[in-house]
Amino acid sequence: MTSQFLDETTFERVSENSWTGNLNKNWNIAGIPNGGYLLAVVLRAMQEQVGIKTLLSVNAHYLRPGVSGEEGRVESRILREGSSISTSIASLIQRGKTSMQVVAAFGELKKPANAFPRIQIEPPFMPPPEECAKRSAENQGVELSIQKRVDVRVADMESDSDTSDLYGWIKFSDSAPVDSLGLALFSDAFPPSIFSKRGRLGWVPTVEITVQVRNLPKEGWIMGHFFTDDLQNGSMIETGRLWDSEGCLVAQSRQLALIKQTSEN
Repeated sequence: MTSQFLDETTFERVSENSWTGNLNKNWNIAGIPNGGYLLAVVLRAMQEQVGIKTLLSVNAHYLRPGVSGEEGRVESRILREGSSISTSIASLIQRGKTSMQVVAAFGELKKPANAFPRIQIEPPFMPPPEECAKRSAENQGVELSIQKRVDVRVADMESDSDTSDLYGWIKFSDSAPVDSLGLALFSDAFPPSIFSKRGRLGWVPTVEITVQVRNLPKEGWIMGHFFTDDLQNGSMIETGRLWDSEGCLVAQSRQLALIKQTSEN
């Protein structure tokens, strides 16, 4: 089954280790490609190289912003191909410079023959998606072309903790099924959680993000909880968790992002 996400994150393979294609403008935030979209583009090439296995874990460093509407090149090589896990390293290159560096592990999410007692973070209580506010350019204060591709709903929930928490729901606008690469995208597609307590502070570009995929989601909306527990020295650390429609934890993430104030703040 084809989807906008699959079509627009798939580059053409031009050699054993290289893929080329144009970055699609429909994934932009404030005129810049969303970091989760860039990550998915690189992961799609890496996944093809290792044989279309499930993403298990990824760490990405963003060196400079991507440029939408222009050609990019993914260079990938397999570091180790084991019987259960394959690990690769890849770069996204635009205008002759490296935009991001990615290391990822792929394999299969197998259930053990002898089931271990499960330890899992349970999902928070949250209003259903239809009772949550749709993410909009107006309330975030920036252009959001990504709205054409991803439907994000933000719950009006307050937290008594010292952290800045954001709760919400997410799905593809065309209701396409979510694979492991979709979970990587969704881990970086919500508004920054720091906005919920401190308001719009400005541009919040990701420096580094790590995502672990724990299960493949069932059909339906994905629930998200993101929180910032460390804001200092012009940067923040945000933790994220995603659950599927049946309350199963499907992904966790952690990222370091800069706080760049704009003239309007």
